[in-house]
Amino acid sequence: MKKSMGVDDVLVRLAAGIIVPLTEKQWMLMEGRFSKVENIDTGMSGLIQLVRRPISGGKKAGWALVEQPKDGQRVIRPFKNEKEARALIKDRLAAYERMWDG
Repeated sequence: MKKSMGVDDVLVRLAAGIIVPLTEKQWMLMEGRFSKVENIDTGMSGLIQLVRRPISGGKKAGWALVEQPKDGQRVIRPFKNEKEARALIKDRLAAYERMWDG
């Protein structure tokens, strides 16, 4: 049986630039370690959470987006800075808007 990923494992992966998939339960257990900056309602695919990552492994704190690809799932996507994170938010929202337009 595969060992569940802990918050330290997640932080190391994020610091290395790796996108981390989690269950909703795993995220709920570790979300308190992240500083929430903003919740963005996509209108179609749940919330996108803009968060600050805590410092890990000698790396500076960074930014991340927490997305909900499916019910019960989360994906944490690391970014070097807020500008990059907000650019992806803008792209995601534009894509969802195009879906509404058909």
